[in-house]
Amino acid sequence: MIYLFIKQYYKSIVIGILILWLSLSGSNSLVPGKMLNIPYIDKMGHFAMYAFFSGVLLLDSCRWRTSRHFRYAVLLFPLLFGALMEILQMTLTTSRQAETLDLIANITGVSAGILLAHIILKILERFRSSAPDQT
Repeated sequence: MIYLFIKQYYKSIVIGILILWLSLSGSNSLVPGKMLNIPYIDKMGHFAMYAFFSGVLLLDSCRWRTSRHFRYAVLLFPLLFGALMEILQMTLTTSRQAETLDLIANITGVSAGILLAHIILKILERFRSSAPDQT
């Protein structure tokens, strides 16, 4: 059962581990944000990471033969994961701090990822229904 879960969600798991590492590693090791010197670039990073995470998670969960309610309940995970990362930054690291704007960027990223994955699913559905039957 665990093997099947990992096989199904390996992309989401890798993205989650990457987010975990980026969230808890020292901010000095993340030089590109400092080099670019763009205001709120870290918030854009939060948004992009969580959009990608939730989008891939939704697409991964669509392969299971489950109800739509389960698929969307799975998306509570990135929301809770984002909140947990902020708490862990506050409690476990000295070079990072929890920020409300980071959490807002995480939440809006999850929402955008859901929307984008939903659009991709609709497009794929149209392609599948318009493709000629090859049987």
